[in-house]
Amino acid sequence: FWKVADSSEDEDNFIGPMPAKGPVESDVAKEFERRAQRMKEKLTSADSDEPKQVTRESWMTELPPELKSFGFGPRTFKRRADDKSGDRSIWTDTPADRERKAKEREETKKSSSKDNEEMVLSGRDKRLIEQVTSYNESKRSESLMDIHQKKLKSKASEEKSKPQERRPFDREQDLKVNRFDEAQKKALLRKSRDLNSKFEHSKGNMFL
Repeated sequence: FWKVADSSEDEDNFIGPMPAKGPVESDVAKEFERRAQRMKEKLTSADSDEPKQVTRESWMTELPPELKSFGFGPRTFKRRADDKSGDRSIWTDTPADRERKAKEREETKKSSSKDNEEMVLSGRDKRLIEQVTSYNESKRSESLMDIHQKKLKSKASEEKSKPQERRPFDREQDLKVNRFDEAQKKALLRKSRDLNSKFEHSKGNMFL
């Protein structure tokens, strides 16, 4: 009886789970082993295989499509039907692309210069050009704008050449005061008397 009581008292003194009777396998140690194995396999596979070329994805190197209705732009009509924003490839061109485009531009310039040199005016075109130039020299030597500017210059030079004389102060000329005669004053007073009738209702057809 005393042995049973002692064993029950000993069990009451323990708090928490009982210790395991056999060897305990740690999950942490297994996880470390698995990670080490994966790293080893990764390194060995990288050494054995050929080096892969690293390339960027298309969304990193290409511009997104231009959205016409995106955002709140100015509400205006299109001036031209073929309204384009221009070449946007300058943002994504590589040095090789820029060099290729520069060569293409040089080739196009050379071809255009050759075409201009090869273009020869016909006899009819030469005759028309001579007629137009002779007509302009005889009857259209100066435009109306040139004639007007020459007149203004001559007028300004004449005013400068005139002797500058001191004159007394003239109130009407210097201050540009408008003079009213008696007839203008009476007409102005007569109009001012009729101002109150402008804001009255009409004599007839008061109610539609």
